[in-house]
Amino acid sequence: MNVRKALAVAGTSLLAAFIALQAPPLAAQDVSPEEGAAYRAFHQASQAADIPAALAAAKAYLDTYPSGQYADFVTKWQDTARMTLLDSSIKERHTADMIKVGREVLAKDPENLNVIYALAFNIRRNELLASPPDNAHLADAVEFAKQGTGLVESGRTLTGVPNFDKDATLAWMTQILAIGAQEGGKEAEAIALYDKSTAYAPNDPTAARNLLAVVILRQGKYGDLAKAYNALPEADRAAAEPTPEVKAAREALDTEADALIEAAAGFVAYGRTKGLPATTVDRVNQLLETVYKGRFPEDAELAGLKKILADKGAPPA
Repeated sequence: MNVRKALAVAGTSLLAAFIALQAPPLAAQDVSPEEGAAYRAFHQASQAADIPAALAAAKAYLDTYPSGQYADFVTKWQDTARMTLLDSSIKERHTADMIKVGREVLAKDPENLNVIYALAFNIRRNELLASPPDNAHLADAVEFAKQGTGLVESGRTLTGVPNFDKDATLAWMTQILAIGAQEGGKEAEAIALYDKSTAYAPNDPTAARNLLAVVILRQGKYGDLAKAYNALPEADRAAAEPTPEVKAAREALDTEADALIEAAAGFVAYGRTKGLPATTVDRVNQLLETVYKGRFPEDAELAGLKKILADKGAPPA
């Protein structure tokens, strides 16, 4: 979907409407010298196309004269100018400006899904999914994604977009929430959110990142449990009747191994089916085989693993 097009139908035609709004000159009717000066400051800035200065002057005028002679015009100009600036900041990928102006729009229209969608989508695209990722505005992205998912789940759609894809939208917005949880050290919550994101749109490209992220999170936890298990005395681990501590550590390790096998097999199957880069798929497959062999050393031919992959729809390697 063209996000800027979606934004353009959010109640204004953006630049075209902005150009059409020509500020009227100061009228000869009764206007106090103070109101006249406030409007004149706005008028001069707008005529000079100094949008930031004109917006500041417009705010000053409306704060002081909310029912003034020019209030209706200044309000319309202000709304359109903000949408124009938002559109421009998206086009130029100025994230901080985009968020600042977007918040000004949402202060007046807090359930404007087109604007919320544009803000969350562009932070995700330009920063969260960059290489390397930039999490400078992750908190903002999470905030907008929460607002967006709430509105979409309640049945709201993008204004002027007849082919709005609810499931795909919920998938990438939920992915933002998962990234936020992961960066906040909430691994279990992140895994649940990544799985939820994938469930919304399992065939969307969003799923590939979700599946890989779960593998990475599971691998980290598995590594920690393996270290904890191996740190126990070797004699205790090799004893015919392991101690309760060894049993608990082994059970925790096996449980996480099963979860990692499931996650890695899911990514490998998806990667082979969708034609993801072979280097990434092969790397995860090597991890998968290593963990599987450690978990099921008796299965030298990996017959069980091959069945797991086949059941997930993976073509032969």
